[in-house]
Amino acid sequence: MMKKPFVKRFKTKSGPYIYDVNSNEVIRVNNPLYDIIEEIGVKDTHAIIDKWQHRYSEKEILKSIQEIEDAQHKHRLFSSHRPLISCGYTSTEHIKKNLEHNLNQIILEVTSRCNQRCKYCTFSGRYSYSRRHGEEDMPVDIAIKAVEYFIENSKGKSEKMRPVISFYGGEPILNLNLIKKIVGYTKEKGVLDRFSFSLTINGTLLTDEDISFFADNNMMIMVSLDGPKEMHDRYRVFPSGKGTFDTTLANLKKIKRYYPVYFKDKVSINAVISPPYPFASVIAFFSRRKLFEPIKESVIINPVNGCDTTFFHDFDLEDELKKLPVEFHKLRMKYKKALIRGQYDRLTIEKSLLLDDFFAISRRKMQTLDETIPPLGACLPGQRRLLVNTKGKFFMCERVGANYEIGDVENGLNFKRIFDFITAYDEFFKECSNCWALRLCKKCFKDFHKGADFDHKRKRGLCKVMLEEIETNLITFCEILEKKPDAFKVFENVVMV
Repeated sequence: MMKKPFVKRFKTKSGPYIYDVNSNEVIRVNNPLYDIIEEIGVKDTHAIIDKWQHRYSEKEILKSIQEIEDAQHKHRLFSSHRPLISCGYTSTEHIKKNLEHNLNQIILEVTSRCNQRCKYCTFSGRYSYSRRHGEEDMPVDIAIKAVEYFIENSKGKSEKMRPVISFYGGEPILNLNLIKKIVGYTKEKGVLDRFSFSLTINGTLLTDEDISFFADNNMMIMVSLDGPKEMHDRYRVFPSGKGTFDTTLANLKKIKRYYPVYFKDKVSINAVISPPYPFASVIAFFSRRKLFEPIKESVIINPVNGCDTTFFHDFDLEDELKKLPVEFHKLRMKYKKALIRGQYDRLTIEKSLLLDDFFAISRRKMQTLDETIPPLGACLPGQRRLLVNTKGKFFMCERVGANYEIGDVENGLNFKRIFDFITAYDEFFKECSNCWALRLCKKCFKDFHKGADFDHKRKRGLCKVMLEEIETNLITFCEILEKKPDAFKVFENVVMV
């Protein structure tokens, strides 16, 4: 008896498909094969005929069984192979070899202070595993030591992908003197041209002098703006409760007026979407205002994090949270129509929300699974991003926050601790070997942790949502290709980092 194929079946309105996990192929099939493939490896030929003879002739059933067997032997389709999920790091020395001189980005938490009190903020006190707003600034000596470590350990990067020194808070501008000293320090060391600089700000404290400094040093800035005034000011407020929209918008206009080229090339927007989810209004806001025309491709959308927070309860938004899948479905349908009609360039926010999903499917690697594969979306802690808090402690990234320490400015990265984390990561995800979506599902620690630990309960809940979403995306992907076979050529010049 043949072994059970590692596949996922799904249908569009036009007919049945099979996603073959081992080859990464999406295959259009006929109805008999679609139904019968589920029985292969479970029932013998006689039992399969008995089950399906009410719907198909014996000849059709035997033909489908033979086609599956031929595909397994000749074309390497419908294999039963399940790979081992592993990041592939075998020792502390292996970790050290891959991290030394190969860091991409250092994120300096230059201050824990903030001049706003956004109600959904990670540091608002409404998140169980995050710090609260503080009053600490990063000392100059800690910042210098962190940057020296980064200079020494980022030499392996190419000219096209320059290492990034980022400034984070709190509100980084509250410690702008430190930022200036760090930029000046790289100049003194003669390494300024090796690095890019970036910071995330709320946009309310910008002065003409600040803007000039950022522009003169070609610094990338991400400004937080959630959409129209009534939406932005619901939760993004000063300590007095007053909304921050007018101040932020005025400063964005000032940047564009004084430095239009810099605005176009280096400014981006971070929009946090909170319930009730007003996607249509937010899309209209960013797509119709002339201010955002040069940077409409740089509007990044992030729904409020719903894990380990009292935010939705505090503001009686729990029922609204349940509507998010419906709103995402509307956006997916709009995205689908735009690709079919050749109107992809007209999209704004939909790209930010859905590009990753459809890029992953349309640009998936068409190769057979190895015996061992790394989990999609996993990174080696510290390599892609390295967060340094105000005390000089190292953490994985700003998305995980101060939940898993991996070193400090005095001693550098703790390779043993990173190896222990990777070992726990591999163990946590080993069951994914049997999941049909293992090649399309990203697995980041930020989505599965509680504090410094992996959380199985959260994983089960998120897996259910992700499997439904990936299946929907596969169906949508095929429906787009049925209408417009070259629809995904729009991704040819897209570079995913």
